[in-house]
Amino acid sequence: MFARRSPEDGRGGVSMNDEVLFTFQWAAVVDGLHRELGMLLKRSLGVTYLMFCLMASVRSHEGRMTLADFPRGTLANDNTVVVAANGAVHRGLLEKRRSPDDRRIMQLSETDAGAAAVDRGFRDVHAYLTNTVWRSHTDADIDQTMHAFPCVMRNLGIDAVEINHHCHQVITPSYLMCIAGFLRRWETRIACFAGLTFTEYRCLALLEHRLSALPCALIASELRLDRSSISPVVARLEKRGYVDVGRGADRRTHVVSLTDKGSVVAVLATAQLERATAELFSDARPADKAKANELHMRMYASYIE
Repeated sequence: MFARRSPEDGRGGVSMNDEVLFTFQWAAVVDGLHRELGMLLKRSLGVTYLMFCLMASVRSHEGRMTLADFPRGTLANDNTVVVAANGAVHRGLLEKRRSPDDRRIMQLSETDAGAAAVDRGFRDVHAYLTNTVWRSHTDADIDQTMHAFPCVMRNLGIDAVEINHHCHQVITPSYLMCIAGFLRRWETRIACFAGLTFTEYRCLALLEHRLSALPCALIASELRLDRSSISPVVARLEKRGYVDVGRGADRRTHVVSLTDKGSVVAVLATAQLERATAELFSDARPADKAKANELHMRMYASYIE
């Protein structure tokens, strides 16, 4: 979580970060936000995270757009986006209309019910963020988060049109898309490199970070997951020889330890994610990179309180 420092640049005596760092802690925040905001939107509106991003994007495009205008590959595969669009139409939150410019092209347009859902959803998301990861953020910190990284959004495949306040006076649609975009980029890199799910990687990274054996219940708590979901993750990692599972001192709890093979995979996989993250922030200004590292550290501290 802490940033690497470069030598003073000689212009103001201020040392700056070389790059935005991928860390176990930042990954926990991004993964947690995507999951917990998704549950919030499901409870509040009955929509998925992806469906809500799609509805927000329609608002970004002044209430009407084609699916080709949505950053599909960034957030999900094409089929999943189509399913989300159809789900929103089925619920009356969006409707399909033919383009006035080309009757062969179908567009998605915002309905009154969809507009109300977007407004309510952004209010709920803002309340959640201010009570969790943004607790130590100033208004200037939040504004910088929303507006200082158009290059990152571009590298993720998110169009600049999503950087707007049509949905909320503070949160931009691009912010929610970036959360999903970072997670998908990391998931894809980990799957291609090591054949792991992101949760499996995070389990290995936690064990490598702690340098000690941990009970399954503690792993679930640290990863902020249901205990029932950890057992199959650990079983898959054990089958591949990445972890050993034994009994704790009380002989009742299962304790998980990292094998040498698992340690190597964790370190190499983290290096892959570091490179992927550096690529996304490669065009950002040094001062903005340094600020991003600081904000990620503060977000994690607030998240685990």
